[in-house]
Amino acid sequence: MKKVTAIAIVLVAAWLTSAGSASSESRSKTYEVESVELQISSRGIQIPATVVTPVGKKHQRFPLVVIHHGHGGGRNENGGLARVADALGEAGIASIRLDFAGAGDSTEPFTSLTYTTMLADSNAALVWAVRNLPVDKRRIGGFGYSEGSAVVAMQAGQPFTPYKAVALLGPVAQPRELFDTFFGGNFDAYYAEAQANGYAVVTTPFGQVQNTSLEWFQETIAANPTGDISYFEGRVQLIWGAEEQIIPFSQVEALQAATAQRAKRTTTVTIPNADHGYGFYSDQPDVDAALHSALVQFFKRAL
Repeated sequence: MKKVTAIAIVLVAAWLTSAGSASSESRSKTYEVESVELQISSRGIQIPATVVTPVGKKHQRFPLVVIHHGHGGGRNENGGLARVADALGEAGIASIRLDFAGAGDSTEPFTSLTYTTMLADSNAALVWAVRNLPVDKRRIGGFGYSEGSAVVAMQAGQPFTPYKAVALLGPVAQPRELFDTFFGGNFDAYYAEAQANGYAVVTTPFGQVQNTSLEWFQETIAANPTGDISYFEGRVQLIWGAEEQIIPFSQVEALQAATAQRAKRTTTVTIPNADHGYGFYSDQPDVDAALHSALVQFFKRAL
């Protein structure tokens, strides 16, 4: 799996050969934003995506953040990631976010979800963005929520990663361990069911019923976000909720340790009153405001 990941990152990096320069205006001004829904080609199919861009001057270039949603959540996460994208856009940071297989407006079944497909689709979104948006190719960041954070961590540590900075919300450091807890200690039983049938019928703590493929289980066992991100030399932000009920702080600590040697800087932010929904699935304007402030300040400084 790591060989596939590395090749995909190299292909993306090949597009990032020229760049504009940062401007003081783009770091201080509040911008109007434009949001566009589109379909991006990846793996021979069409992937739903949303682009949010600041409205700037002609030829102005902006930083870009690629946004990755959580397990089965979708690119909007009940509107939460849309609000994140707007907050970034108003601060002069463009973004692209996409639906992974079986989530949001995806036309694929959930059985198509694997780390291989998530990485491929994320890379396709990035390539589309640098080809088509007014972005500075030297100022690219990744933002991942929950399972999406594992995808970003895996990308960040690859040779020629396009990312200069990454923010991980409700971060997943050790997918196999985390999903065993998420599945109520039934990971092995579900894995055995997938081995027998090609997929397992999994019910999440949030009541979602997901036909989860054998490939997803195999790749979740093999995935090593902490090992990958240990090679990352950019800036890292880890965001955790004080009321987290899904991600134990040990997952944050594992990422802190993994990034201690090579990362330019790792910061950890704890958001008061935030559970694993981080205000996406509840009416918590204080959580929204704290999350937006943390992300905007981080990416403005890091990109």
